[in-house]
Amino acid sequence: MKNPAYDKALKLIARRDHFRAELVEKLRRKGFDDDDIERAVDRLVELDLLDDERLAGRFVEFRAVDRGWGERRLANELRKRGVDGDLAERVSRLGDELHDHALKTALRRVEVRAKPGWWRLPERRARLVSSLIARGFSTDVAYGAVARLATERESSEYEVHDQPGDPGRLS
Repeated sequence: MKNPAYDKALKLIARRDHFRAELVEKLRRKGFDDDDIERAVDRLVELDLLDDERLAGRFVEFRAVDRGWGERRLANELRKRGVDGDLAERVSRLGDELHDHALKTALRRVEVRAKPGWWRLPERRARLVSSLIARGFSTDVAYGAVARLATERESSEYEVHDQPGDPGRLS
């Protein structure tokens, strides 16, 4: 028996992967019947074309490595996309290597927007800590990472020489 919801679902997942809840919502907005949607989605799962766990794993890896997101933000974003809370929590637990990579990416991204000499003023360091927390890292990890980076920046390689706004500049 022909199922137009299944045909539309195939077209949608051909363009990009979807989480189950996202696909169901899109099909509902298109006006398909709930029974047809359920049959279509079940068939896609049966054919291994729709797999929330596999997609969540790829989502976590990409967002951690390329965008510098921490575990809390990853889990929250997965839940927003309709992923089951337990699955979102489990998949968002980053191993040490992936966590370190995500933190390095996050530090690069937040430091780009920081003012020159940021490491010399506590309120500027606090902004970086706050940015890391917003990216999903724990407070302890954020403080530690910013403290290590500030120590590195104090080296002569990153020294700021008489630039306007440099808090280390002697008047």
